[in-house]
Order: sequence, then structure tokens, then C-alpha cells
Amino acid sequence: MKTCSLSQAKNSLGQLADEALQGRPTVISRGGKLLILRAYEPPDPGEFDALIDEGIKSEHFPLTDSVWEGIRQRGTKLAPKLSCGRIWQNHLGQNHAEFL
Repeated sequence: MKTCSLSQAKNSLGQLADEALQGRPTVISRGGKLLILRAYEPPDPGEFDALIDEGIKSEHFPLTDSVWEGIRQRGTKLAPKLSCGRIWQNHLGQNHAEFL
């Protein structure tokens, strides 16, 4: 994956965009933070709506205080892993811009 500073990216944004559209993303740094220039393919609106409808019609369980506490505990354990500067790939295999 190519990397460059924001000032370098500004000078070659068209070329970087073309490369991103061809499946070659670029990591851009600015002020110690990273972002990724990557092609984005929006989901099919009909498919998205069908997934929402499926979720609405599915069986639900109550979110009790103990369920919320479990969610908080798992989030607290995951937070340090997510803030270590790694670039995470989209687990659905979709291309999208990511800001870290």
C-alpha cells in the first residue's frame, strides 16, 4: 500500500484517485493521524432495505442491564487493540474510505 503526506497527496490527487479506483489504495498521513484513499462501492439500496426489514422482523431479546454490562466490558477490552495504529480491513470485503 502506498503512503504519502497530505501535501504530497494534494499534488497528485488525480493519480492517487485513479490508482484507488484500480484497487491500489493510498495511506495519507496528516498530523500524526492516518486516512486511507480507497474506492467506495455503495451497497445496493434494495439489498440494504431488505436487510433492515429482515432485522426488524427477526426475533429480538431484551437488552437488560447485564447484557449492556457485558457489551461495555467487551468494548473496554477491545479499545486498546483498536487504538494501536493498525489499519483494519473491512470484514465485509467492501471498499470504503477509512479515517483512523
